Amino acid sequence: MIGKVVRVLDGDTFDLLVDQRPVRIRVTGIDAPEKDQPFGQRSRQSLAGMVDGNPVAVRIKGTDRYGRRLGAVYAKICAPSAPCRAVYVNAEQVKTGMAWAYRFHGQAVDPAMLKLETQARSGRVGLWSAPNAVEPWKWRHQMVSAGK
Repeated sequence: MIGKVVRVLDGDTFDLLVDQRPVRIRVTGIDAPEKDQPFGQRSRQSLAGMVDGNPVAVRIKGTDRYGRRLGAVYAKICAPSAPCRAVYVNAEQVKTGMAWAYRFHGQAVDPAMLKLETQARSGRVGLWSAPNAVEPWKWRHQMVSAGK
């Protein structure tokens, strides 16, 4: 699926315009901080910097329970002082410390993403620069428990 990103909601979700219709995309294999969570806005800005307003290619891997299309996202990044380069957005978010490797029942679903997360943790990159980074799934649980 190829389209233009028209809205970035958070660090792992955006709307892709395909045939003049928005399609909600959930970046698969990662879990970014929630919007109101520490690093949530930075994670959203990181994703937006790679995809917002740019044509991207998404390899659809399924649909989640909220109706979002799950996808591997590829973008072409062009900087004024450097040649254009293709970026695997999912990995870039984890590598730069803007997301965790997605876990299912406590286990990372993609070993490559877990390796990138481990490297980002070791280098104290992005959210790993904070001493007490809280995983998004724990943050969501805390918010539900607190009635928010």
